[in-house]
Amino acid sequence: MINKKILYILTSLLFFSTAIQAQPIIESKVDTTAIKIGGNIHYTITALADKGTRVHFPENNQLGAFEITQSYPTDTIVKNGKVELVKSYDLTNFDEGAYTLPQLPIIVDASVFKTDSIKINVLGVQVDTLKTPLYDIKGISYNQASFSTYWYYIIFVILSLAIGLALYLFIKYRQEKNLTEDDKYKTPYEKAVKKLKKLEEKKNWTRGDAKPYYSEMSIIVRNFLEDTFDISAREMTTHEIMMLLKNTLNIKKIKLKPEVVKEFKRILETSDLVKFAKSQPSENEIIGDTNKIQSIIDNLNEAYPISAATQTERIRLREERKKRRMRFRIWVPVGVSVVLMLITAIGYYFTSAGEREYNLFTFNKTKRLLEKEWITSTYGSNPGITISTPTVLVRKNETVLQEAKFEGLESIQQFKFNTLEDPFCIMLNNSITKKEFKAKEKDIIANAIKMITQNYKVTDIEYDTSDYDNANGVVGTIIEGHFKIEIVNSGKIEEKLFEGVLTQYGENRSLIFGFYQNNDELGSELLQRVFESIQYNSEN
Repeated sequence: MINKKILYILTSLLFFSTAIQAQPIIESKVDTTAIKIGGNIHYTITALADKGTRVHFPENNQLGAFEITQSYPTDTIVKNGKVELVKSYDLTNFDEGAYTLPQLPIIVDASVFKTDSIKINVLGVQVDTLKTPLYDIKGISYNQASFSTYWYYIIFVILSLAIGLALYLFIKYRQEKNLTEDDKYKTPYEKAVKKLKKLEEKKNWTRGDAKPYYSEMSIIVRNFLEDTFDISAREMTTHEIMMLLKNTLNIKKIKLKPEVVKEFKRILETSDLVKFAKSQPSENEIIGDTNKIQSIIDNLNEAYPISAATQTERIRLREERKKRRMRFRIWVPVGVSVVLMLITAIGYYFTSAGEREYNLFTFNKTKRLLEKEWITSTYGSNPGITISTPTVLVRKNETVLQEAKFEGLESIQQFKFNTLEDPFCIMLNNSITKKEFKAKEKDIIANAIKMITQNYKVTDIEYDTSDYDNANGVVGTIIEGHFKIEIVNSGKIEEKLFEGVLTQYGENRSLIFGFYQNNDELGSELLQRVFESIQYNSEN
């Protein structure tokens, strides 16, 4: 009995210890517990679990009272058969006060675990107008086109297309309005049939006068004979037409039934009587004559057809004119639309380039950076470094940067504009040190250059250092050097020059580097302007 109890207890302990061992470990931390209004907190959640475990981190725009400004992809690290998942966020808050970053639910497979809550103080910014000089309000910044400006360009592109379409329709209308009869109809047969149909729809005879109707019907059939057989039938009498028609039929060996020729002669004679003797046929006779003329034209076309495939020189020229009209109708509107959109693109390029005054003939990118309105920003914390740059530097959370930290370094942040392969690049490393930090300046510089260049094919690095100070009272070490880099996409080898400044303020270590091409005469001038703007905010 006692043995069974002992066995039961041992089994329970084993099961309990296995359950504890299999339970994932959730940790959370922040890089600082006190920020100024609008400052950044780097918040990291780490989950250590077995391989194959599904872990879901919060994906919101807000964590408690803090707004998520950046949600980084989850990093995965495999350690001793387990997997470590690291999820990072950048948080901010624009209201002064004491806040608590709440416990967050982390879903591991079907179970829910919560992070620890963390207290954060958001400090206000005090301004002493006696010590801090006041400046005039800056003018409008033209750094980039705003979203509302984009709409202007989109509307202008749509208008360009609409203008092209309207121009196309206008040209088409004018062309069709001015078409000659040779351009409107493919064959003499089509021309005669369509004109007869229009004539019949008019019903001119209903007004008691059949003369206009028969006159037009006579003209239609005479034009058909002239266009088909190339004979001058418009000014001939009925007798002359019939003699010429019979002669043409014999010469061209066209087989036409005698009754068709006879009926044709009768209708022409009736037309003469109506026109010159004021004869007035009945409505049934008029309709009958119209149908017979249509039948005669059909018979003539069957006996001697003219189609698009057997055009005469006159019809071939008509087709060429048609093609020219079509080309003009299409390419003129397309050209106008393209020119208008090109003007829009040029306008967008210049307004989004960020310059107030832009030299149209300046294509040097460094010169454009110098001429645009610069931005002054503070990077990092405790207290952070303030510099002026042509554009805002972007925070980079690179793993290699964290792995290469010196011992005694609490945190390191990097901010960038472009990369080493670009014509011009600025990088800023901002570090917070601990009391046990012992690294020397030369080691910091060497390590920084190594970190910056190790992701690129860089060779022949050489540099010198000297003392540095600027008008703001900031002192440090200036670095000047050069190296060769292979551009990955092109395989081209380029020589780059670089300049940097290492400064220190309390626990803050800042290292600013600028990289530019060796033939860029303005690169050094641009960097000197950056270095001269360095200052630290003395407020805590």
